[in-house]
Amino acid sequence: MFINMTVNQLKRIAQFLAEYSACLIGSGVHTSRTVRNTKRIGSALGCETHLNLFMKTMTLTVRDEECDEIITEVIDIPSLPIKFVLNADLSALSWEIHDRKLSIEEAEARYKEVLERSNRQAFWKAWLLIAISNACFCALFGGDLIACLLVALDTAAGFYLRKTLIALGLNHYIAITLAAFVSMAIPAFAIYLGIPTQTGGTALATSVLYLIPGVPLINGIIDIVEGHTLSGTSRLIQGALIILSIACGMAMTLLIATGTIAEI
Repeated sequence: MFINMTVNQLKRIAQFLAEYSACLIGSGVHTSRTVRNTKRIGSALGCETHLNLFMKTMTLTVRDEECDEIITEVIDIPSLPIKFVLNADLSALSWEIHDRKLSIEEAEARYKEVLERSNRQAFWKAWLLIAISNACFCALFGGDLIACLLVALDTAAGFYLRKTLIALGLNHYIAITLAAFVSMAIPAFAIYLGIPTQTGGTALATSVLYLIPGVPLINGIIDIVEGHTLSGTSRLIQGALIILSIACGMAMTLLIATGTIAEI
């Protein structure tokens, strides 16, 4: 099946594997899983695959197992929304390609189908569910009904603001800072106006929980434990910068509302 593979065919495989692995990394998959899935597809297509990941780019090298022809691809890692369903579908696709011995044309077609199915998910559903889930965090920490409603409102506003600013090309960390500022300012302003809640502090403290970078932090630890020190450290640095941005946004609100950052 793989004898006499042309350079163009090998390059096509390399481009497909590079795009596939970059999509996995950008969607929040840890490095070892990405490497396993990519190598699995490469093996099914008759290629030996090597992958090197950095914070913003990745390098993928494929070698034809029959004639030792080598192609290297360098691709930027996109910043994509975290979609666990997409990650699971992409992993399942790697097994489908491996088990069914799909050709590169069939693999590309199935990959496009997975992406199209993922892109059909409506934004408003994620928007609504994130607002409700953050309100549930407020309730979990003892917030009353009014506090939970405030948290749902500030989460919806902050999440939409962050998405809009990033879409306009604003720096990711500045967008998070402004989203944290707005998310905390809404309950702070409501408390200042005398909204009848007994747990205003809980509303303020939980208003930015939706911004916490759980996936980069967890993946960073996993990468370091599994030996991918460079990519793991990059993820932890990214998570630390996001946390710092959140803290700056909260500090801005507290300084305006109370004149100090020592109290909530």
